Amino acid sequence: MLHNDQHFERIGWVGFVLIVAAYLCVTIKLVEVSSAAYHLMNFVGALCMVVNARYKGARPLFWLNIVWALVATVGLFQLGMN
Repeated sequence: MLHNDQHFERIGWVGFVLIVAAYLCVTIKLVEVSSAAYHLMNFVGALCMVVNARYKGARPLFWLNIVWALVATVGLFQLGMN
């Protein structure tokens, strides 16, 4: 059981790092808010957080990150349409 806990904990931390890094990169103008990199970092980060939240039973965090991933998906689709 401890091995599973560590695995899901790491997935959650990867998600945390990706989401914070995406925001930091936009803030310091390393990437544009309309870039694929920004939306992909948010999408993958949110999915990692969804996995972690589901495992931990943290429903508010789970749903927050479902919405976060959906918003990132909309951004990616908009990029694809341009």
